Amino acid sequence: MRHVNRESTVERMADSAIVVEGLTKRFGSVLALDHVDFDVPAGSVFGLLGPNGSGKTTLIRILTTILRSDSGHAAVLGLDVAREPAGVRSQVGLAGQFAAVDQNLTGRENLRLMGRLAQLSRAEFRPRVEELLERFNLAEAAAKPVRTYSGGMRRRLDVAAALVAHPPVLFLDEPTTGLDPQSRNELWDMIRELVAEGATVLLTTQYLEEADRLTQRIAVLDCGRVIANDTPAALKARFGTTVIELAMGDASVAAEAEQLLARGLGSRLDRDGSTLRLTSNDGSRVLIDALHLLDDRRLDPIALEVRAPSLDEIFLVLTDGHAPVAIAPTIRAREPSHDTTTALIALRRPVRRRPLGSTRDALAVAGRNLIALRRVPRLIVFSTIQPLVFVFLFRYVFGGVAAKALPGIPYVDFLMPGVFVQAAVFGGMNSAVGLATDLQSGLLERFRSLPMARSAVLAGRTLADLARNVFIVTLMTAVGFAVGFRIHIGIGPYLAGMALVLLFSLSMSWIFAVVGLAVGDPETAQAAAFPVMTPLVFASSAFIPVNTMPGWLQGFARHQPVSVTASAVRALVLGGPTSTYVWQSVAWLVGIVVVFAPLGVWRYRHAV
Repeated sequence: MRHVNRESTVERMADSAIVVEGLTKRFGSVLALDHVDFDVPAGSVFGLLGPNGSGKTTLIRILTTILRSDSGHAAVLGLDVAREPAGVRSQVGLAGQFAAVDQNLTGRENLRLMGRLAQLSRAEFRPRVEELLERFNLAEAAAKPVRTYSGGMRRRLDVAAALVAHPPVLFLDEPTTGLDPQSRNELWDMIRELVAEGATVLLTTQYLEEADRLTQRIAVLDCGRVIANDTPAALKARFGTTVIELAMGDASVAAEAEQLLARGLGSRLDRDGSTLRLTSNDGSRVLIDALHLLDDRRLDPIALEVRAPSLDEIFLVLTDGHAPVAIAPTIRAREPSHDTTTALIALRRPVRRRPLGSTRDALAVAGRNLIALRRVPRLIVFSTIQPLVFVFLFRYVFGGVAAKALPGIPYVDFLMPGVFVQAAVFGGMNSAVGLATDLQSGLLERFRSLPMARSAVLAGRTLADLARNVFIVTLMTAVGFAVGFRIHIGIGPYLAGMALVLLFSLSMSWIFAVVGLAVGDPETAQAAAFPVMTPLVFASSAFIPVNTMPGWLQGFARHQPVSVTASAVRALVLGGPTSTYVWQSVAWLVGIVVVFAPLGVWRYRHAV
């Protein structure tokens, strides 16, 4: 393991907003980062270039505390990203590779959500949101759902979301991908304004012209290593070649000039008819010398063209190995003084946590998820139509057969508690699909870079599921009464039974949350949820008594959580050994949450 010199790191922090030293990260056998070193001066734009797979996004994820490095050290505004992640998250803004915005919220709602989760007060984030909507030309579309936006509009909203909290350090991972030239120029102007106001920007880009125009310094990554680190001008001077074309107007004159320049210059020289082409690493000197030689012999070119080296050329030379490149040493800052250290700390935003911050964060996320239910009708339709189909199917098609095993009890009274419980199971699948969608879109990555409670995303998702299930249980109750369902022992036990159903739905949400985070794709999450859901629902007493099942299945069916909870709800609604079934159900609920809540949090923290 490479030794990290803490004293040198302290020196570098004096003038650097970001310090990276010896950073290494592996994914199995793949070495994504290999002892990466660089500094980003405060109040500058720093470019991070490299081919796909070179480690740029991995590095940004480490610097924004989404990933942890295997070794090495990194600091943002003097805050260690590994030991002080909460502090780092309060200082940074992130716009990742994809437009990580909620498709079902409006543009304004997306930005307000970011303000809440960044711990700003309403008085702070509301005017800031309106300012950003105007600044990014989104004010006219601010009240429309983001799913109606063009790709460029979504990208602008994504960058605006990273700026809501006025972060002193901004990470932009290919921010102009998909933008039209006008929008790209507008974003460039915005970046320049931010830096003029004191912000520090770390920028990755596929557009080398962008890096050339914006950045004061560039590091080139290849295979996880920094292979060059300098200003754009210095990189072009070191690795680039200037091409000088002299049009002589006549082939015989060009031939004479060729002989003269070949003797007087050491540069590469080619002739194409009446045109001479000079190639050199020192273009300005060669041009002056060539013109002097030609002037002495009165061989005047009729046209002159100079093509300076571009970053595209430098990038290809560096990453294709066409030049022997040594890793450029990182510039060290001067010895720290009290003034420079104080100035660096002064750049930080105050770290604030609102009273009951975790609860507020969870409620903000839950509100966002409930808006999706209102704006995407198929989500609530799926959650309600399916249990309605089961009610009518089992009540009127299979009810006659099942009723024979229930002497003295109307089958519909037996059926409805089971329908309540199975609706909770099916509804939990929304957690799997929703979290997988957030993971795929990059929203979870954005949430993990914010100074919000780590538990808020999962807690907010399960709270939204709970609110949805209150609606479903209420609807199913009304439908049940319409088809003949009756409460046997009073409203109090019935409400207790419905509370048990809702608690059961909460525990199932945690199971499906783990499924969604594990697969990371909404379609796959839905497919993966069915193997969990099918045996729990259909090999249970939700619709028929266990004693009507084959003997080999009865053991599983009688003791699994859906059957136990359905029996507990029936005992509360119809009468029976209430305490036995309720305590068994509560034991199942507690056990599920104890196992799957920590597992869900672990999956959330490691999902990338």
